[in-house]
Amino acid sequence: MVHTPTLLLVNALVMATLAICLGLVAQRGQRDGLRIWAGALAAHSGAYFLFGLRGVASDWLTVWLANVLLAASFALMLEGLHQFQQVAVRRLLVWAPVLAAALFFALFLDDPPLRLLLGSTLSCLQLLQLSRQLGARWRQTAGRGKYFVQIAFVLVALMLALRAAAVLVGVTQFTSVKDSNLIQAATFLMATVAMMLANLGMIVMTKERADECNRTLALVDALTGLYNRRHIQQSLTQQIARARRQHLPLSLLMLDIDHFKHVNDSHGHQSGDKVLRDLATCIKERVRTQDTVGRWGGEEFIVLLPDTDAAGAEALAEQLRQAVERWRFVSLQAQPIPLTISIGVHALAEGEGSDELVGVADRALYLAKQHGRNRVEQL
Repeated sequence: MVHTPTLLLVNALVMATLAICLGLVAQRGQRDGLRIWAGALAAHSGAYFLFGLRGVASDWLTVWLANVLLAASFALMLEGLHQFQQVAVRRLLVWAPVLAAALFFALFLDDPPLRLLLGSTLSCLQLLQLSRQLGARWRQTAGRGKYFVQIAFVLVALMLALRAAAVLVGVTQFTSVKDSNLIQAATFLMATVAMMLANLGMIVMTKERADECNRTLALVDALTGLYNRRHIQQSLTQQIARARRQHLPLSLLMLDIDHFKHVNDSHGHQSGDKVLRDLATCIKERVRTQDTVGRWGGEEFIVLLPDTDAAGAEALAEQLRQAVERWRFVSLQAQPIPLTISIGVHALAEGEGSDELVGVADRALYLAKQHGRNRVEQL
């Protein structure tokens, strides 16, 4: 038979070690939930340390405070999960079980079986809260770390439910948390394994989200949310190869804001950034799903149009030109900013590559500028 007081000590030491390591790894100012999660592990460690003092110290410490700390550790985990997911916390729901634990264990301090049932029920409810919150943002959470965390929550909840059921049906007697029996040993062993699994999962989730953000930043322009030049170049190569292979048309639009320097000089660079974002929105709303829109650099944008011939590309370019002319652009001070764009159009010709496709569209754009701006030219 495994010695329960030893298991309690091991659990307390493991949780304390994990809390210290996680606290050192978590970066100050980063709202990823890790610092709160470290606090949860510290509270968990404190609870098990106090459980191990049962019979040596006062019941108010080893029963009441220990169980309140255990409930607080799950509440902190839920807080940390909310912060990781970047969603608002409903603190009344998060901390209500902690208040309930403080009340129930004060009222039933001298009734060990009832304490076990109440404590197991509260912990199961908190684990259900954690599992439900993790599931609420399941698809938005990148990677596989979420599986580790979810499995940990389920394992602990099942083990607590099993322990409560064993006491209810009389399979085992419960007089103290330090009782050494099979149910107690399994419960605390599972708690140790599950908390380690949940901690590992939380770290992996944080790393996987950072990796996903880095992948996104490598392909997306941070200011406008459109694809960046690097991704456009990759798409050009792929779409040209597809067009050649399947004998399909491919066209490209090169857009440039007319007199954009005047916008920055008159309204400030922050208003200029707002104009770029609004223009990106205006363009995205008027192209197809299969079209690729990107920021080529500065105030230049590219629209790559697969399965589109020269006539179709020119028609879309004219629609975009008119849409931008009608769009209500305003500064950060809500002052109107009249805006127009010039567009160069080119359809892929035999023997051309990505450099030629972009180069000819760029020359067409330059021609539109020469002819007075706010117009479409095609070469």
